[in-house]
Amino acid sequence: MFRFIFLFLTLPILFCSQSNVVLDLFSEATMIEFYKDGNQIEISSSQLDEIDSLFYESISEALSMPAFGVSIDSLTKEAMKTGLWLKFVYDETIIINEMPFDSLLIEIKEDCYGVNIIRGNDGTYNGRCFYLDLNGNNFDKLYQYLVNLTENDDLEIELESQEIEQTEIKENINENQNNNENENEKEKSLLKSKKSLLEKLN
Repeated sequence: MFRFIFLFLTLPILFCSQSNVVLDLFSEATMIEFYKDGNQIEISSSQLDEIDSLFYESISEALSMPAFGVSIDSLTKEAMKTGLWLKFVYDETIIINEMPFDSLLIEIKEDCYGVNIIRGNDGTYNGRCFYLDLNGNNFDKLYQYLVNLTENDDLEIELESQEIEQTEIKENINENQNNNENENEKEKSLLKSKKSLLEKLN
């Protein structure tokens, strides 16, 4: 009876301890990389701070659960060609529950209340995943921020392209004007030469 009570009391403690271990891993990352549709997106320090804040808000009540997901490298890399992904990178290999990794990969989706955490090792993604139950929270705010972030970047690129195009048009116009002015000067000079020659003949 006492053994049963002891086991009943210690299991939640062990479960919460394991949950904290997985959650604490994110704060130990030395770098966070953001991918959209297979392309790594550059982010500023202020954007990184906002991503960090929204991510931790999403996982603040999360619980680590037994994971049944298994990553296959080729399938994971194919999946990364679409959607929004965050990659947490570490400067050394970490081992949790005999599961080594030097990076953790998460797909950020709307209406997502639980997520597989894919382990990376030397650029490959093979083996069992961790799993987080967000415990009533979701990634909606973070997802919207990342979507707006990339849309703003696309808009900036479009505006830059338009500015470059307008600059090139202005340069071409100025060049044409200069060429026309030079042609006019040549014609004037030629007319003067002809006039001078006629005067000498007369």
